[in-house]
Amino acid sequence: MREIFLDLAGRDESYRLLLGPGLRHKLGRLLEPLELPPRLFVITDRRVGQLYGQEVREALTRSGYQAGLLTMPQGERAKSWAVVQRLAKELLAQGAHRGTALVALGGGVAGDVTGFLASIYMRGVPLVQMPTTLLAMVDAGIGGKTAINLPEGKNLLGTFHQPRLVVIDPEFLVTLPPKERLNGLAEVIKAGFIQDRELLEHLGRQGLGLFNQAGELLEVICRAAGIKAAIVSADAREQDWRRLLNFGHTLGHGLEAASGFKLPHGRAVALGMLMALSLSERLTGLPGEESRWGQQLLKSFGYDRRLPPLDREAVLTALTRDKKRLEAGLVFVLLRHLGEAVIQENVPLALAGEAVAAVLEAQ
Repeated sequence: MREIFLDLAGRDESYRLLLGPGLRHKLGRLLEPLELPPRLFVITDRRVGQLYGQEVREALTRSGYQAGLLTMPQGERAKSWAVVQRLAKELLAQGAHRGTALVALGGGVAGDVTGFLASIYMRGVPLVQMPTTLLAMVDAGIGGKTAINLPEGKNLLGTFHQPRLVVIDPEFLVTLPPKERLNGLAEVIKAGFIQDRELLEHLGRQGLGLFNQAGELLEVICRAAGIKAAIVSADAREQDWRRLLNFGHTLGHGLEAASGFKLPHGRAVALGMLMALSLSERLTGLPGEESRWGQQLLKSFGYDRRLPPLDREAVLTALTRDKKRLEAGLVFVLLRHLGEAVIQENVPLALAGEAVAAVLEAQ
């Protein structure tokens, strides 16, 4: 078992990330040091619940926990107030109180919804994250950001609510569909772009064969999760350094919203990174050969394949609603070099529009 300690400087919310194959079978024992009340609830989506819900409940009951199981719909549209309200009412009906812990079992959507619910249910209850997708293992399940969507945009209602523990079992990825592996791999690539050029080069050598090598996959997850943990430790509430994690996300969220959330998050972020590489050449001095190498890496995984029909103006409208924008312009995370990210504020919307057009016209 590997371990990463996430130390939120000056706060009392530090916690551990535990990584290792088969950890889902040991969940009850892993929770014992947290001294949680015996009653807790696992919240998951319907597909993950069918695959792993009973396994996880049994792991908890073997350690003496009384584990309930609540399910929610799949997909980005489940990140809604209606789903949160229904789950809250189910918790109330089953006697959940202020000390009752919630275990988020699933991908980024389940983690976001469960985390958001945990942050507001009776003014906050303990949360444990057990991510089942690569995206959640290296990004969404780490750092305490929770959110649900509004029709106007993604993640517009949210809180910071740190988990007490994150348990990462790469064996979950065996049943992950190939397109979801690519979704998560985009976040691994993002970690390399902002802070670890060697990780990028390693991914370029391994390609998709990475998923057939358990040891290599665990190492990549550990490196990417470690980057996220280090950044969050230094900036828990996205006041400064944590914004680097938004590389590729400004356009990515715009594309997602303009597609009615039909475009998968990882693919949208990958396209956002393609655009950010181009902008980095113009605004922060990224050498052209590094930009081209980075773009080729993304294309080698197929992220540039044909998009669903998207309207440029709809993407730009979504960009102006992005919660990270400033009054004078947009905020982008760009690169000076591969592995060296910077925050670029006040990027004119017209310049962003040119980059959006270039991405859409390339399809």
